[in-house]
Amino acid sequence: MANANGTPAKLTLENQLTAAERVNQPNFRLNVIKALGLPEPDTGSKKADLAFDSLRAAAERSPDLVTLQASSYSKEEALEIVDAAFKGLSTTHRKLFEQSTEVTQQELTRAQDNLSAADTEYRNATNALKSGLTANAAGARDVLVSNTVSLLRAQVSDLRQQVNAYRDALSPVQSYPTRAVAPAYVPERPSTPSRTVWVLGGVIIGLLIGAAFALLRDALKGA
Repeated sequence: MANANGTPAKLTLENQLTAAERVNQPNFRLNVIKALGLPEPDTGSKKADLAFDSLRAAAERSPDLVTLQASSYSKEEALEIVDAAFKGLSTTHRKLFEQSTEVTQQELTRAQDNLSAADTEYRNATNALKSGLTANAAGARDVLVSNTVSLLRAQVSDLRQQVNAYRDALSPVQSYPTRAVAPAYVPERPSTPSRTVWVLGGVIIGLLIGAAFALLRDALKGA
């Protein structure tokens, strides 16, 4: 995708609602329980039951923000649950990020090779046109060479834009994996009469702009 001004559009690694739903699935929460070294729910462990039942994710107003919430019998335990959930979510997103980054790097290399070849052709055609004009041999051949030069000039320009876009996409400022917004919020007092503590953590879903390049390739082919 691209914005109206032609710059690459930023896309989250995963839809915000999909990411929240992923966390809320029983299988995901069960994996978090296992990562914490706790027994499975409904096996007599109140700590495991509370962690499994309380772990939840919710989509926030910002399109790339998801909050994670969990309760336990101490601040430390609740923080461990939220941290384990974040690691599980970010691990999945890290794989998507690395795959996209690898593809983008391959596309950058291909675009650089194409730019080098097109630039060489452009210089050769320009020199041929200059030689023809110097020899006062203007004719159909020179018109053809002139048209070729114009086409190659446009192709070189498009390829340079493509290379710059790929480089921009690989910049850490533009593309990054999922990360925590800030330290999780822990209330000073227990949340319920049973003295459980809930913890809230924010997660920014990673961004990618690699999907914009399909349009760049299409534009280049049509040039």
